Amino acid sequence: MRANERKALLVQAALRVMKREGIKAATTRAICAEAGMPHGAFHYCFNSKRELYTALLATDISADLDQTWAQITPSGDVKASIHALLTGYWSTVEADPQTQIVLTELTTLALRDPDLAELPAWEQHAYRDQVVAHLNRFATQADVTYAIPIPLLAGMILSALNGVTDSWLAHRDDDEATRQLDEFAEVFASYVRRDT
Repeated sequence: MRANERKALLVQAALRVMKREGIKAATTRAICAEAGMPHGAFHYCFNSKRELYTALLATDISADLDQTWAQITPSGDVKASIHALLTGYWSTVEADPQTQIVLTELTTLALRDPDLAELPAWEQHAYRDQVVAHLNRFATQADVTYAIPIPLLAGMILSALNGVTDSWLAHRDDDEATRQLDEFAEVFASYVRRDT
């Protein structure tokens, strides 16, 4: 097995342990047992738990929106397109809330641990870069511009999604989350300019 394949299996195993039993239960021994690997495999793939936590946080950043992009018509309604992108991300939250809880716990843990303190900032920058890329792609395909700088708009979108996610994890009200996303789509669409 290649090192990168073994590493991916350990990340998946760590996530399963954390979802089932919490972060504290995810010892290197427990992770390797979950993955069906000898204990030494962990240190072969990761120099530290910090590397593992970085890999775990990165799993949520690469949310696959390819199916969502297929629903977007460049010449279509701007709000509908933005709403499709928001709900495309949202579907990943609804499909696996336990992963969102683990990622939230990891971020909180990192904020309290000096050895991990850089991870939350890295995570937020990576999220923002991804949203910026989506906004640039939308601008190119739909031939639009934005009324505010793209990084600022990306940060606003992230704040909205984080807020809806945190709220939904607390009350699990699907209808309320859907209404919030619809309203945010309206707000964000107001920053889009299409030359006619």
